[in-house]
Amino acid sequence: MPDQKEKLSIMVVDDDPSILAFFARLFGTQSSLSVALDAIEALRMLHHLRYNLIFLDVKLPKIEGVELLRDIKKLNPDAIVVMMSGYDVGKDIDKALEMGAQEFIPKPFDDIGKIMNIREVAEYLKLHHFTVYRLAQQGKIPFSKIGKQWRISRDLLEKWVEQESKRTIKKE
Repeated sequence: MPDQKEKLSIMVVDDDPSILAFFARLFGTQSSLSVALDAIEALRMLHHLRYNLIFLDVKLPKIEGVELLRDIKKLNPDAIVVMMSGYDVGKDIDKALEMGAQEFIPKPFDDIGKIMNIREVAEYLKLHHFTVYRLAQQGKIPFSKIGKQWRISRDLLEKWVEQESKRTIKKE
C-alpha cells in the first residue's frame, strides 16, 4: 500500500471511452490514473510502472482480460485487480478469481455521470464550496471519501435534500 504522501496508482483497462472517463472523474487528480484501451497497451505500461489497483475489462480486443490477468500477476503481483464486464462471463470471472483477481463489478455502472464532487454539489445546492466541504467533514452531508476526494452520487444527494427539506418543514 502506498504511504500517505504517495498517490494511489491506478490502471483502467477497457476499450469503452465512457468507462475510462467515469474512472477519471471518480478518482480525480488525487490518484495517478493510467488508462489502456487494450491488453497490448496495458502490458507496455505494466513493464514501466507498478500499480496499486487495476480495473480490468473481461472482454478486450485481441487478448481477453483473463489472459492479461495472468501477465499482470507476473509483472505486478501485489496489485489489487478488479474485473469488470457488461456480458454474462460467469466462467471467466470464476477463472479470474482463482487466478488472483479480488473482485468483479458488472457494467454498465449505474452511476456514470452521477458522481459529484464538492464543487458540483456546491453549484447544485447554491452554496459556497468551502461551506459544502465543511458540511462534508462534519458528516452533515453524506459524502464518501475516495482517496483524498469527497464524492457523492447525485441520487443520494437528492434523497438527502428531500429529507432535509421535510425536517425543516416539520420544525416550522
